[in-house]
Amino acid sequence: MNFAASLLQILQRQIAVYTRFLDFLHEEQAALEQVQPEALEKCTTERVRLTALLEALELEIRTLFANANTAFSARAVKQLYATLAEPQRSQLVRLWQQLQALVTNCNKYNAINSIIVDTRRQQTERVLRILMGQTQPAESTYAADGRVQAGTASAPLATA
Repeated sequence: MNFAASLLQILQRQIAVYTRFLDFLHEEQAALEQVQPEALEKCTTERVRLTALLEALELEIRTLFANANTAFSARAVKQLYATLAEPQRSQLVRLWQQLQALVTNCNKYNAINSIIVDTRRQQTERVLRILMGQTQPAESTYAADGRVQAGTASAPLATA
C-alpha cells in the first residue's frame, strides 16, 4: 500500500474514533449536568479507552510520515495535496477537513465539560464552607475566570 493510501486509511480510522469521542463528550456533558455519578463513571472508562485509541492512531500517522522522512504536521499534509492525483487529492482534502472540524468540536465540548466540572466543584466547596460555618471574607473579589480571590474592594476592574 502506498503512502497516500495508508494516510487515507489512518485518517478514516481517526475520524471514526473522534466521532465516537465527540458523541461521548455529549454523553459526559449530559451526565455532568444531571449529576449522574454512575454515568460519569462509565464516561471516565470510555474516555480512557478512546484516548488510548487516539494516541495509538497519532503514533501510527507520525510513524508513517517518519518512514517517508517527513515530520508530521498540518503543513506537511497540505503539501501532500499538491502531489496527489484525483481522486486521492479530493479524498485527502475532505478527510483532513473533516478531521480538523471534529478535533475542534471535541476541544470545544471538552472545555465546556471542564467548566461544568469546575463549577460543580466550586459549588460543592461553597456548600461545605456554609455547612461548616465558614463564610467568605467580605473583601473577596472575583477573578476573570469567575473564581473567588482574596482582594480588596478597591481592586481595579481591569484586574478582576
